[in-house]
Parts: sequence; C-alpha cells; structure tokens
Amino acid sequence: MVDVSVAQDGGIMKKILVEGSGNTPVAGNEVKVHYTGRLLDGTVFDSSKTRNELFKFKVGTGQVIKGWDEGIVTMKRGETAILTCKSDYAYGAAGSPPNIPPNATLEFEVEMHDFYGEDCSPDHNGMVTKQTTVPGTGQSNPREGSTVKVSWTMAHMDRQLEARTAEFLLGDGSEDGIVPGLEAALLKMVKGETATVEVKSPYAYGHVGDALLAVPGGADLTYTLTLTDFTQAKYKYEMSSSEKLEFAAKSKEMGTTYFKKGQYQNALKKYKQVTEYLELEAEDFDDMSSDSDDEDKDKGEKEEEAKDPDYDSRSRDLILAAHSNSALCHLKLNDGVEAFKACEAALKLDPTNVKCLFRRGQAAEVSQDWEDAIGYFKTVLEVDPKNTVAANRIKFCRGKFSAFKAAEKKRYANMFARTNFKEPEPTKDSNLNKPDFSDEEDAEQEMEV
Repeated sequence: MVDVSVAQDGGIMKKILVEGSGNTPVAGNEVKVHYTGRLLDGTVFDSSKTRNELFKFKVGTGQVIKGWDEGIVTMKRGETAILTCKSDYAYGAAGSPPNIPPNATLEFEVEMHDFYGEDCSPDHNGMVTKQTTVPGTGQSNPREGSTVKVSWTMAHMDRQLEARTAEFLLGDGSEDGIVPGLEAALLKMVKGETATVEVKSPYAYGHVGDALLAVPGGADLTYTLTLTDFTQAKYKYEMSSSEKLEFAAKSKEMGTTYFKKGQYQNALKKYKQVTEYLELEAEDFDDMSSDSDDEDKDKGEKEEEAKDPDYDSRSRDLILAAHSNSALCHLKLNDGVEAFKACEAALKLDPTNVKCLFRRGQAAEVSQDWEDAIGYFKTVLEVDPKNTVAANRIKFCRGKFSAFKAAEKKRYANMFARTNFKEPEPTKDSNLNKPDFSDEEDAEQEMEV
C-alpha cells in the first residue's frame, strides 16, 4: 500500500487491484466512478453498484470527503483501487450517523470509469471543456464585460495553428477574432490559471473553418489558454445611473455592429443588456424604504443623479431602440413570436412609432397570422397614411389569407367526402340563421387602402 495523501501523514493509503492506463484527473475534473464503502470490520455502508448508477462529482473542489479529493486524482482510467482513509480524511469525530460511527477509518473500493474537463459550454452539452494544468492564484472568475488579458496556443490534430496574446472585453471577443468557446472557458477561470480547453466545432470556426489560420471546416480545436489578468466588471447595483447609461449606450452600439455583420444572436445579447440595465432604474429607487438607516445617503445619491436633466429621455430612447432593434433581429431569425413581444415592449413607450408598428405586422406575417397582420399594417396607415409599403403588405396578406381560407374549405370538403357525410336537405327556414358571405369578397376589396 502507498500513502497518497498530500501531507504524507498516512491519512490515505492506496492499494491498486486493477491497473489503469493513461493520465490521471486534476482538480476541477468531472469524474465517474463506481464505489463500495466499508467499515474496517467489512460492514458495507454505501455502494453505487447497488443503485446501478455511476457516481459523478467534481474532484478537488470539496464536493466529497478529503480522502477522495486527494486519492481519486491518483487513479487512471480503468483502475480499481482500495483507498483506506483515516477519520480526519473521512467524517471525523462526528461520523455520519447512523451508518458511520465517530472517528471511523473507512475503506473504499473505487473503480475509475472516466474523467473529463469541466464543462464550460453555455448549454452544458460538453461542447467546451476545460482541464486546469496550472492552478491560478485568484479567487474569483471574470464576469461578462470584464477586460481580460490572455494568451493561448491553438492546435488541430496535434498541429499548432496559432499562438497569440490579446486584451479584450469579455463577451465581445468576436470583434477581436476570439471564438465563443474561449470566452465560455474564461468565465470559469481565475487569474494566473492555465488550462487545456477542448472546443468543439460549433463553438470554434463552425463548418466554414478559417482559411487564414488553416482551420478546416468542422474542426474541433485544442487550446492551451492562460488568463494572465483581468479587471472585473461592475455589477449593475454597483453602478451609478450615469455609468449604467454609458454602459447601455456602448451595448447598443456593439449590438448594431453585430447586426450589420449578420451576427443576430450576439446583437440580441447586447440589446438585452440595454433593457436589463435601464428598465428597472426607477424601481430601484421606488422600492427603497423611507425609514432606511441610509435614507440621507440615498437622498443625496438621488439628488446627485437628478443633476442630469436628460437622463430620463436618454434612457427611454435607448430602451426603445433596443426593443425595436431586437424585433428586427428576431425577424431576421424568423422568430415571429419573439419579434412580436419586442414590438409590444417598444410600443408601450411610443405607441405611434411607425417602425415598431410595421415590424409588429411583419412579426404576424412570419407567424402566418395573416388576419392579424392586416390589422397591424392598417394601424401603420392610421399613423402614416402615405406609407405605401404598409399598403402593399396589406394586399399581400389579404392574398395569403384568402388562399388560406380556400385551402381550409377544400380540406374540410375532402374530409366530409371521405366520410360520405351528406347534409340534410335545407328547409325553407333553415338558412335564416346562417351568415351570408356572398358579398365578403367585394367588401374586402372596398377595404383596401
């Protein structure tokens, strides 16, 4: 048996039963193991095998007992070993009633099935994984909006294709040629940390690749990434009103830049920042209690912020533009539902905004709600009677709506024909309660603008 405790105090003794192969996990890795825990008298107090389910955890982060955090990192894939952990590396003087008595030395038979880097992908689907190779000295992770200083090398199939250093705003890395996978990993790193980052193609250069870097389409990439330093971004509550306004204005400008490049999802993220940072500004102060201990301080801050007479109008204009531009992004992405929501939010601020009124009609078109679209475009003409584009959209939607009704009529006619359904012969009075559609087409023509 070998002492594998970091302190080399005999706290974790390891006996290998089946040799494994390859490398061993490092702190922060997700590991999958089977285990059986016993007291020294052979009594089994827990086993993943009885549940027929591998036990998964992040090693070296305090999610398990100290004996496991230090012992598991010595195991290779396929290895089976017995870890004997003294009480101060297990459950200590308290034990874990009722199965584990106080001051108990425990024996774990552990099978290492797999381990992999920390999943950093936004959707937690393994598209971006990080394995720390040099622990950092910092305690916190950079937030989106932080200024980061980084260096990296990038390789594809063991062939190095790039070596670079950069300083950029986290969240806006695409402006500097930073792939989304690197930004996702940086959100999980600390100052001074170096990590191997595996980035799948969708979070790298996609199916197109990058000709300048000789990255083929569909390539999965390996980065050796170092977070040298970063300046932490402020939380919203730490910002003054003027700082929020400045941040929102920059976010709007960046959103417009992304939109012009066809990066609509990135643009939406920036427009969302505008509304998140400005829409609740008034409520932040309204919700404060009047008998707060900091009432005088709050009053002074309000008076200081009130010195900018243009704040309310500038804030409103930015929020309106963000909602309107978000609607346009959703239209480009063929998402009529979200486009409609964005238009409605904008129209609460400016009910006669022609652009938003028109985009609301477009949103209904995307959702193929032709009748609603006609109504929305008519509203555009009420505000702007000379808007020929809206008038043309009404004609187009009427054509689509008529075609839809004709198709529905034919479908139901065929359905009744298949069931051999035959209406009873009408009596003299049976048509009195039926609506008369005979003049509907003429009426629709008369309503055209």
